[in-house]
Amino acid sequence: MARKKNKELLEIARDIGGEEAVEVVKALEKMKEATDEELAEKTGIRVNTVRRILYALNDQGLADFKRIRDKETGWYYYYWHLETKKLPEIIRARKMAELKRLKEILEEETSEIYYWCGTEGHPRLTFDEAMEYEFQCPICGKMLMQYDNSKIVEELKKRIQELEEELGLRKKPKKSSKRKKSG
Repeated sequence: MARKKNKELLEIARDIGGEEAVEVVKALEKMKEATDEELAEKTGIRVNTVRRILYALNDQGLADFKRIRDKETGWYYYYWHLETKKLPEIIRARKMAELKRLKEILEEETSEIYYWCGTEGHPRLTFDEAMEYEFQCPICGKMLMQYDNSKIVEELKKRIQELEEELGLRKKPKKSSKRKKSG
């Protein structure tokens, strides 16, 4: 699997089930096909956790299985494998969802005025919330002052632009080539 695709698959696995999901995906990549018990043995992760991760990967379209019945015991065995054909679509859908969420946060950050006491860990309050507390911090009682969220707004705009460029929704700005004219 290409390095970039692999990195993105592991990021999605991490979102789905943390480091344990990453270990399951890595083991499944090496083994190509395995049962949940084999994966549990290989990774040292409890079989119930492995199953939960496999089903979550399956829900995302990233893992699939074939069911085979043992003729002697009558038991069914599920052989899991990674399914990466849909990975580009899944990545795009996740980026679109992130873009939508960031635009909503940006809208909130730019349409609201926030107040804060200046103490780390204390809440930022909207104007209406600050009014309710008579412009005093609900935790420490200090006077609230307007919160400068310009850095947050700039970071949001930057990430939104990056995502839009990655998704092909915005053209990348051309780098200006400034050449000195010799005279």
